[in-house]
Amino acid sequence: MPLRLPKHTLIVVCLGLLAALAVPSVSRADNRVAPGWDLFETQPGTMFGGVPFTGDPLGSFNFGGSIGTQPTGNTDTIVQRLAPATGPSTTIPIELVALHLMSAVPANFGLGVGAYFVTLQSERGGPASTGMQTINFGPEAPIHGTFDSLINVAFDIRLGSLSGPIALSDTLPLSSSGVPWGHDGTGHWRLTGVNYLLKGDGTINQDFFPVGLFQEQEPGAGIHVVGSSGPNAINSVAGAVPEPGSFVLLSLGVVGLVGYGWRRRQLAV
Repeated sequence: MPLRLPKHTLIVVCLGLLAALAVPSVSRADNRVAPGWDLFETQPGTMFGGVPFTGDPLGSFNFGGSIGTQPTGNTDTIVQRLAPATGPSTTIPIELVALHLMSAVPANFGLGVGAYFVTLQSERGGPASTGMQTINFGPEAPIHGTFDSLINVAFDIRLGSLSGPIALSDTLPLSSSGVPWGHDGTGHWRLTGVNYLLKGDGTINQDFFPVGLFQEQEPGAGIHVVGSSGPNAINSVAGAVPEPGSFVLLSLGVVGLVGYGWRRRQLAV
């Protein structure tokens, strides 16, 4: 004979099944990072050729495609990841697509005393600042891994404005190593499809947010300090990084400038 459950037992079982179906499953982070953009803000302490520099916010940026132009808050530096990465480690192509800095005090980079600005050569149709990034995956945690990168940064130093005359122009290989990252971008400047909800299913488990504040220092040359853009970003090295990551965007450029004797390279704009 078929087994018949008491009526009250059957009701309890049905209710349990309904409750289980009603509770969404907890989604663990994928061992994957989707292509996207990293939005950074230059922090106090940045020095270039002995001159303090600050970020000059972009205000907005055209990410192309269906995303188009979006507001970017205090962002002054943007790096684009051009391919997906999967664990335990993947090396992908990247490009530094935006960099706007300005001297915090009057300086002289070869065209007289004044305010000097740093831009990318790509803004005037010059070469792109491309490179490679290795993303390493660790155990699932707020800090999910580290990354290393090398970018050939083609930059201009301009007098007076972002479009002023070029005092110096060159390309330098800049590197980073051991920078921690996680999937949770709470407090950062988040844009859907840019650096947030990249998987497209309403989860953050393929997002990529560098954690904390990073710096690179060259003895006698300079230091560039950067953190993730956003009003409540965790831009602190305390407890987040065993030793400072080396997200170098410009400090190695100081070495190049010193080596060139601050000479001006004449280029047509």
